[in-house]
Amino acid sequence: MAEQVRIAVVGPFSGPRSAWGELLRRSARQFTEPGLVWELHDDRGDAEWGVLRAGDVTDDGGYAAVIGHFNSAGAEGALPLYRRAGLPVVLPLATRPGLLAGSGGGALRWCPDDLGQLRAMAAAAAGHGLARLLVGHDDSDYGRHLAALFTALPAPPLALSALPSPCKPRAGDAVAVCGTHVGVAGVVRGLRRAGFDGRLFATDDCSVGEFAELVGTAGRDVHVTRLAGGPERRVEAAFTALAGALSGDPAARGERLLARIRAHADAAFTADGELDVTPGTGAGHDWEIRPVRPARPGTRGTGGAPAEVVSFDVAVVGAGVVGSAVAAATAAAGARTALIDAGPAVPSATHWSGGIVRAYDPDPEMRALAVRSHQLLWGRSSGHARRYGFRRTGSLVLLGPGDLPEAVRGVVELQAGGIEAELLTVEDIADRWPQLAAGHAAGAVWEPGGGCADPRLTTSEYRRQALDTGAQVLDDARVFALESHPLGALVRLDGSSVLAHSVVVAAGSGTPALIAERLPAGAGTAEPVTRRIRYGYFDRGGRALPALVDLVTGVWGRPMPEEPGAGTLLVGRPVDEWGVPPGGGTQLTPEQVEYVRDGASTVWPWLREARCLGGRHGTDLYRKDGPLLGVVPGEPWTVVAACWSGGGFKTAPAAAESAAEKVLANLRRQGRISA
Repeated sequence: MAEQVRIAVVGPFSGPRSAWGELLRRSARQFTEPGLVWELHDDRGDAEWGVLRAGDVTDDGGYAAVIGHFNSAGAEGALPLYRRAGLPVVLPLATRPGLLAGSGGGALRWCPDDLGQLRAMAAAAAGHGLARLLVGHDDSDYGRHLAALFTALPAPPLALSALPSPCKPRAGDAVAVCGTHVGVAGVVRGLRRAGFDGRLFATDDCSVGEFAELVGTAGRDVHVTRLAGGPERRVEAAFTALAGALSGDPAARGERLLARIRAHADAAFTADGELDVTPGTGAGHDWEIRPVRPARPGTRGTGGAPAEVVSFDVAVVGAGVVGSAVAAATAAAGARTALIDAGPAVPSATHWSGGIVRAYDPDPEMRALAVRSHQLLWGRSSGHARRYGFRRTGSLVLLGPGDLPEAVRGVVELQAGGIEAELLTVEDIADRWPQLAAGHAAGAVWEPGGGCADPRLTTSEYRRQALDTGAQVLDDARVFALESHPLGALVRLDGSSVLAHSVVVAAGSGTPALIAERLPAGAGTAEPVTRRIRYGYFDRGGRALPALVDLVTGVWGRPMPEEPGAGTLLVGRPVDEWGVPPGGGTQLTPEQVEYVRDGASTVWPWLREARCLGGRHGTDLYRKDGPLLGVVPGEPWTVVAACWSGGGFKTAPAAAESAAEKVLANLRRQGRISA
């Protein structure tokens, strides 16, 4: 088994900017790759503390890399220390211009610099018909620095100048306020009290949910400049690249590790490590303007607890890939939506998913969902699907003799749905992939457009969409009960409750605990039952392999999204462990590794000698009669989307579409949203 690899995560985990540190903390909890340990270092969002923490990290001598330093001034002071120590640095959110200029490498920055903020605000103000942009600040060092930077630059076609004191904006003016989200909120409230009723722009530190709570009713016509797609997306993309680089090559350090991070990145970088934003290098790496959405009563404040009861149109219980996609769809349709995440102590099945994507499934119902999911997401342009963590490797499904008649029907259905697919003989398989052994099979279904996705990135993208369209995400709010209420449903959480007119339960293995008595029993089993899933990461020695599912032996595997020559193969084998508690972990015993290896070497013979780099185990919910997707009997009115029997990730887009359509139809019948 691989030794543990330590990564220092440096950010504001306390103090007034701790809302930003929570983005780093959340990703550190999510990216539990085997053998990787994320260790938090609190710099309080302060430049001097940032340099002190950098000294602690370099003095330790045991870290492979650093991710964080949200504060640009702190990063600027810390980078020389890291360069001398040979520690690669990943900067998801440090936006100061010229931060890496002339460095010659050593760090990679996932965000554009602050100059783009000015261009975005000026363009938005001009588009609104305004003639002048006044730039003020919150009197913090950060705010003064940013305001001085902005007012020194031209911003045609607008006139640009410092905000006079006392504030005297006139008709046709817009005001941009630079600074921390706490300070800017105070300035905005002061401007409104002084009688300014025009358009206000806030800089990127304000693109956290806490800003809306702090600004309160003064938030009307306030727009926040933020990194395109939201800061969460940058943080998660940076963690994905670093985790992928080290999972595939745990011994990589220094320049070698930097090269691997670049290869795993969703962006291109200059020689100095700056984000390359020239045309053709990728989309979504710029700035955008978003209106402040008023905070709803009962959301979490800076130090307060949720209100006792919060009301929504729909509550989605389960924040895995299906639940997040449902919330994105219902919020986009105008429904007030709560997405309830049980938190890191109760991870969803998505967290442990293998992430194989294909359209063929031997079960007709699952196949129809998979075909629709291909049309909705996986089969769309490479750039669009890549935002959801998808990589095309091709998909191969090995068939037994009894599987061939259904496979013939399935290939016809796939082709009718616009999906390239064909039946292969065993000889075809041997010719195309000599590194595979398929003599035990009777043939295979081949889909060139299949592949694999990072389930966490897919979920993150849906979650981002949900937040962008007004959904409220309740983190770490474990659901204890789902009860009927005269107005709909009462979802009981830790210390609070959510009242909703409709409910979607997409809670994976936690579903029976909420609505067990309402779930229809399958013909072959009394009720849905949990099953352990277990798999390992094996060095694939540079072999180019498709994602593969073997219907004969039950084993499956897919290449991790690595650059050619140094990747891993994620391999799973069914485990006969039923009725297990929900949850998972990142450790396998030597015996469990050998169990996976013995079964998988039937298909990949070279795995007998391949190095295992770690493993995982999780839980899924099984039902002999297939998934449950629809309205369940009884009260409160509830849609369930569960019991995917280990193969649900590929069908998530279509399953979420179906569940959302049912909820929205119910809300329209009640007159709660427009038709």
